[in-house]
Amino acid sequence: MSRKLSRRQFVAATATTSAALVAAPYVRGAYAAGKLSIGFWDHWVPGANKTLTDLVNEWAEKAKVEVRIDYITSQGNKLLVTVTAEAQAKTGHDILAMATWLPHANAELLEPVNDIMAPIIEQNGEVNDTVKYLGQANGNWLGVPACFGSQIKGPCSRIDLMKKYANIDVQAMYPAGSPPQADNWTMETFLKAAEDCHKGGFPFGVGLGQTADSVDTAGAVFQSFGAELVDAKGDLTVKTDAVRHALDFYKKLIAFLPPDG
Repeated sequence: MSRKLSRRQFVAATATTSAALVAAPYVRGAYAAGKLSIGFWDHWVPGANKTLTDLVNEWAEKAKVEVRIDYITSQGNKLLVTVTAEAQAKTGHDILAMATWLPHANAELLEPVNDIMAPIIEQNGEVNDTVKYLGQANGNWLGVPACFGSQIKGPCSRIDLMKKYANIDVQAMYPAGSPPQADNWTMETFLKAAEDCHKGGFPFGVGLGQTADSVDTAGAVFQSFGAELVDAKGDLTVKTDAVRHALDFYKKLIAFLPPDG
């Protein structure tokens, strides 16, 4: 009776079989653990690719794995095209960088990595909720979160201007070395702060457009209202109260943003 093996199961099985067959003294070769091909995002920050390459090579040397790295530009959506092409062909890189919604879009084709994430979480604690949202589907981890090109976009604000015009003490909300004291930092508080800073001549800058960072921001705002434009089944869910509430919030917020141009 035939049984389809996943790539990981195949590697584990062949490794076990190989170990059982080796009875004579065994000398490990330079790349005894095999080969891996990895596709990373071609980072635009000078030196970032080299740093990542050095880290991968350091691991590869310890693990005795031969690694081939391809840095794929996001210009012209090349990374998105590569993910799509390999998904259609069902072949390609062993490990491939996927940003934002791409793991969910390819969930049925990805090998779950719960066995990798379990010890990582046990050792380091729970991951950020944004990572959970983007990296999990149906109880399975679709990928391993990485800091390279991370979608965790920390808040960036002028502490002095927030205190002066919005009467908000950012340092008190997020004290160094202590848990956040930010229960009152809600979307309504954000909107009021945007209005106050706008009146003071320092409007908030929030991206609205097709760039990845703008889309991520919009996604966070929509999720805060429980709004989704497309559900997990691929059905359009635009005409909902949650979406209307999110759009109403944006309509109010836009009045306090810098003018275009």
